[in-house]
Amino acid sequence: MSNSELPLFPLGRAVLPGARLKLQLFEQRYLKLIRKCLADEEGFGIVGLKSGGEAVADSEFYSAGCRVRIDDWDQLQNGLLGISVSADQPFVVKTARQNEDGLWLAEVEWLRDDWPERSSQSDFASDYRGLIDLYESLAAHSGAPVNPVEDAAILGWAIASILPLSNEDFSELLMECNPLKRLECLALKIDQLSMR
Repeated sequence: MSNSELPLFPLGRAVLPGARLKLQLFEQRYLKLIRKCLADEEGFGIVGLKSGGEAVADSEFYSAGCRVRIDDWDQLQNGLLGISVSADQPFVVKTARQNEDGLWLAEVEWLRDDWPERSSQSDFASDYRGLIDLYESLAAHSGAPVNPVEDAAILGWAIASILPLSNEDFSELLMECNPLKRLECLALKIDQLSMR
C-alpha cells in the first residue's frame, strides 16, 4: 500500500465505510480545508476522538480512520457551512503533525480488505443468515434504509454503523482487513452489548 498525506478531522463519533454524515463547520481551519477539498476534488480523513473535544487543538485521536468525500455543501440559515460527506476508504495514521492553525495532517496507509478465498453468494447468505437478519431488524428499528448485503464486508460495515459502539471499537474494526474476521469480532461485540 502506498502512503499519502491526508488532512484529518477528529470527531466525537468515528465513521465507517459506506456511512453518510452531515457536518456543520465554523472553524477557519475546517472552512479552509473544505475549500481546498472542493477545489481539488479530494477528500479528508475522519478519526474518532480518544480525549479532548472537536474544537480543542490538542485532542487525542485513534490512529484508524476513514476518508470521506464531500457530496454536497450549503450555507445554512444559522450562518454555518453545512456539508454532506460519504465515507469510503479506511486508513491508519503513520505520523501526524498539526499546522499553526490547528489542522491535523497525517501520513496515512490505506487499508484494503484482504479477502480469503471467496465462497459463493448462496454460502454467504446461508452462513451469515443470523447476522443478515440482525442487520435488517436493527436497520428497520432505527429507521435507517435496509440496503442489500452482498458480502461480508458490506454486512460488517452496515451492522457496525448502527450499533452503539465506541470510537475504540470502530478503530479496531477499521484495522481488521479480513472481512470474515471483522464479522467474528463484531459478533463478539454484539454479545457484549446484549449482556449490558
